[in-house]
Formats: sequence, C-alpha cells, structure tokens
Amino acid sequence: MLGNLSSGTSNGGHSHQGVVARDKGSLCRTPRGIIDSKALMPVHVPHFELSEDPSFWNDHNVQILIRVRPINSAELGSQGNTRCLVQESSQTVAWTGHPDTRFTFDHVACETISQEKLFRVVGLPMVENCMSGYNSCMFAYGQTGSGKTYTMMGDFHEMDNMLSEDCGMTPRIFEYLFMRIKQEEGARNDEQLKYSCKCSFLEIYNEQITDLLEPSSTNLQLREDMKKGVYVENLKECEVSSVKDVLELLLKGAANRKIAATRMNSESSRSHCVFTCIIESRWEKDSLLHLRYGQLNLVDLAGSSRQKSSGAEGERLKEAANINRSLSTLGLVIMTLVDVANGKNRHVPYRDSKLTFLLQDSLGGNSKTTIIATVSPSICSAGETLSTLKFAQRAKLIQNNAKVNEDASGDVMALQQQIQKLKDQVVFLIKHQNIQRFPGPLSTSLEQVNLHDCHDDHGSSQNGNPDALKDPSLLNEKIEFLETALIGSLRREKMVEATVRRLEAEIEHMNRLIHQREEMMPNISKPYWKCLLTDLLSSDGYLMEEKISLSEENKLLRERIDRNPELTQFALENKRLLEQLRVFQEFNQEGERDMLL
Repeated sequence: MLGNLSSGTSNGGHSHQGVVARDKGSLCRTPRGIIDSKALMPVHVPHFELSEDPSFWNDHNVQILIRVRPINSAELGSQGNTRCLVQESSQTVAWTGHPDTRFTFDHVACETISQEKLFRVVGLPMVENCMSGYNSCMFAYGQTGSGKTYTMMGDFHEMDNMLSEDCGMTPRIFEYLFMRIKQEEGARNDEQLKYSCKCSFLEIYNEQITDLLEPSSTNLQLREDMKKGVYVENLKECEVSSVKDVLELLLKGAANRKIAATRMNSESSRSHCVFTCIIESRWEKDSLLHLRYGQLNLVDLAGSSRQKSSGAEGERLKEAANINRSLSTLGLVIMTLVDVANGKNRHVPYRDSKLTFLLQDSLGGNSKTTIIATVSPSICSAGETLSTLKFAQRAKLIQNNAKVNEDASGDVMALQQQIQKLKDQVVFLIKHQNIQRFPGPLSTSLEQVNLHDCHDDHGSSQNGNPDALKDPSLLNEKIEFLETALIGSLRREKMVEATVRRLEAEIEHMNRLIHQREEMMPNISKPYWKCLLTDLLSSDGYLMEEKISLSEENKLLRERIDRNPELTQFALENKRLLEQLRVFQEFNQEGERDMLL
C-alpha cells in the first residue's frame, strides 16, 4: 500500500516547480547514515488535476498513465526528500538524472491524486467500452513497492454497502459496472435485455498458472481456440451478479496469492495475477436474438527489482529471477510490436512467456488497453523509475485493433425457427385440403383425387349406388370444385416452397458470412496476423507509391487525349479556320493599299 500522501498540496497546477529548497538544519543519524534533519520534513508538491475525456477511446485503443506515489518512510530514511522526478503538467514528467529526460504521456497522476479521481479518468471509460462489446485490459507495471497492488486492488473491504476511500480500480470498476447494468436493463426492458457476468482469478508464479479460486488446481495449461482465443484450461469461472460477489472472490483470491517481504516492500507480490470477467448481453429486437460480449482483464503484475537493492536470497532470488524474465519478455514483445507497427517484418515472441501468451490479445490485438505505470519519485529508485518510464514510452506506440464482439448465431436461429413455421404451414395446408402428391401427370392426379373425393362425399356410391357417379352435372360440378381447390393449394404450396428455398439460401449466405467473420477475427490465428502485418507499409512508403500511381495515371490520360479522334478533328478544323482568317486579313490589307494608291 502507498504511504501517506504529502500534507501540503497547492491549489494550482503550476504554483510550485520541482522540490522546495530546504533550510539548513542539524544532522541526525539514521540506519542509512547521517542525514540533514530538514531533509526528513515533508515538502510541498504540486497538484495537477487529471482531465476526464471519454472521447479519447473513439480514436485510440491504447492509453498510458503514469502514477507517481509519495516518498515512503524507508526512502526518507535512506535519501531524504531528494527526488529524481519533477512533474511539469498533467501529461509531462521530467527525470532529473544525467542526462535530463522529459516524458509525455496521456496522463500523469501526481502524488496527491485520489483513488476516486483515478478511477473516473481511466476506469469508468473501460466499463463503458466493455458494455459496448469491446475487449478491455488494464494492467499495472512498475518496480516492486511502487504502488501497483494499491492502484489495482487497494483496501477493498466493504463498509455499510459502500466501498472504502482507499479501494482500487478493480472494486470500483465492478461497483460502476453493476450500476450501469441495472440502468441498461431498466431502460431497455421492452427488448428483454439481460446481462450475465462470469469471473475467474489466476496467478502466474514461477511460470506456473494457479487458480486462485481453487488453489488445488496448479500448473494449469494455456490453450488456443479458433473462437475463444487463448484461454486457461480447467480454470474455475463463477457467476457474479453484484459487487459483493466480486469482493468475495477478490478476498478469497488475494488470500491465496504469493506474497513475501523484501528489503523494498514488506508485502511484495511475487506473482502476476489476472482477474478476468466475461460480460455478455442478450436482447430481442425485430424478432431476432442479439448477443454481445466483452472480456475485461485486470492485471496486477509482480514488481521488477534488482537483486542487490531487494536483498533477495534463496527462494526469493528464484522468484525474482522468474519475475524479471517474464517482464523482460513483456518488454521485448512491446518493442517487437512497435517495429511491426512501423512496417517491419518481425516475429512477436508471445509464447516465450505465459504472461505474454495469455495477454497477447491485449498487446497488439483485439482490445482497448490501459497501462498504468507506477513509479517512485525518490532518488534511491532513480534507475528503476527511468526504466519504467522508458517501458511506458515504448508502449505508447502499440497499435491495437479493437472491434465490437457480436455473435450472429441469434439471427441464424431466428431464420431456422421461421423456416420450421413455414414447413408446419405447408403440412397444415396439405392435411386440411386432403391433397396427395402423385408422381403422374396433373390430369391423372386430378382424376384420382376427384374420384376419391366423390366416393368420400357421397356415401351412396360406396353403399352400392354407383349412379351418383354417372350424373354428368354433379360430376362436372365436383370436378370443377376440386380442380379449383387443388390449383389454389398447389399454388400456395409452390409459394411456400419458394419462400423456404429463399430462406435456406439466406441462411447459407449468412453461415458463409459468419465463417468469414470468424476467420477475420484478430485473435484466432497468429500466422494470419503475422502475414497481414507483414504486408503493411509505412506511411512514407504508402504516400510514395500513391504519388507514383497518380503520375502514371496522369500520363495515361494525356496519351488518351492525344489519341482522341474528336480532338484531332477539332484541331484540324481550328487550323483550317486560322488559315482562312489569315487569307482574309491579307486580302483586306491589299484592298486598303489599292484604295490609297
């Protein structure tokens, strides 16, 4: 958990620049050595308000936020209030090492920003994205002890049906999610809109996946499916319908997560944990069933640390090695994705780590992703802070391709139901018209049907009175009636069969579209996307090819104009008229000279 926020905060965004100068004071002895006592006093830090911009996600799929935590007591005892970071605005922060480096991000949250404000800036739009059918992901990255778990989880116990002030992103996201679900279901009650949510909770510890909701399920395997994408086999999923259900899962999972004390953090997370929620919505409109779903991943990464500064030994040293290895793979994946976005043909090593393999859709795939990079402003963490800022700077260049997840199976089911109704109507018509379909010619069929119906309608013919069939007027009247009924029934049957064939053709066409859509989904095949990304050109190359293409088209049009026969005819006519005009002018000039003479 983060330390206490600095007491003195300015009201304006730029009333203080950098660190306030300290007065000279006496020296005091600490476990780290002798430090100026004035350095241990709290200093005023500038406060920068974050702007809420939900429209950001209309044009972007990746968002980067830097969160600067206050200096804690251990850092105060080691280096005092000496800082390696100076925040200049709500989007800019400067690293004061050598050389000075300035970084710009989508948001920079200062030390005095509240959990509620942070949620409203980056958490609330994520809920709206998920309810609209987009896959979304938020993960915290940074040095151990920099505030990742506090940002993602915080203090999430419930008090009087209200979340505590220090609860993190995850509890606040689900509190807002269930409030929005209640609103949407009430507003669209006529469409019978219903939402369902299923949650799972896992950790990756020493490159092994464990189900935090079922701790006995260890060493789970990752699988890849054409429709589901990458998933964890045999991972427990729980239905949730309220924020209370989610808090129970979070408490249960947090109790099973691997944590340990290090020199840098008394409760250091030694594993990556991923809390996943599948949000599905179903509604009926125009007699069709619609399905929309979105996957929300909330990831709290284990903290990176240097073995020397963390004091890791034995089991802690092995954990740290695995953590740093997986985070290095994450950094390599991001650098490779940046190269791919710039048009280079590169293989993205997702499978080199279970973390990157599980999150490959969130990194360069079908997802709207927020990366929260947490940093410490203390000079004793300068190296790790600079490394985190560079990681976030590279991640800004990732290009995701987020799409709304909609399932067309509801449309096919509705058409199949409609076809079944039409078939039932055909059977009903045949049954009530008492018509049988004969393989012979129409005349033979009519004769058989008419004779059959004559026997049925006139019992005397069946009881030994065949004279009824010899009455010409009665027989002709019966034949005309049955002919009219049969022709009308056959016409209706043909119309129904034509409708059935048309609907079957539409179903076949829709199935082909669904199959094509599934093939075009970005999470089904890495070779497909590798091939597609390989064909992408950089913007400069594209513009150059476009210029060459337009030049060739212009040249071709000029050649066509030169070869145009009408243009040639007009040119000859123009030349002839100019020649006549010249002759008339010479004639007039000669006439004028004769008159003068």
